[in-house]
Amino acid sequence: MPGTTTTDRARIVAEISAALHDVLDYDLPELTEDSRLFDELGLDSTGVFEMLMRLEESLDIEFDTDSLEMAHFASVRSLTDFIAAESGARG
Repeated sequence: MPGTTTTDRARIVAEISAALHDVLDYDLPELTEDSRLFDELGLDSTGVFEMLMRLEESLDIEFDTDSLEMAHFASVRSLTDFIAAESGARG
């Protein structure tokens, strides 16, 4: 991912973790980029919407809803990749 530094990526992962904690409302296990959002953590479609709103606010980004796909929410890594691409496209 050109233009995304390790620090940027770490911040995105930290913001995803914080948003998941708020949305799921329970103590999460330690997240890795391989953590599966639906299968392991119990995220659902309502949670996706709420999490995206929180991430838009905390990362000061607006997601292009036309480009959203369920595959972006497979894991922390896939969501991080999507957010990094979105922020790079707008930054």
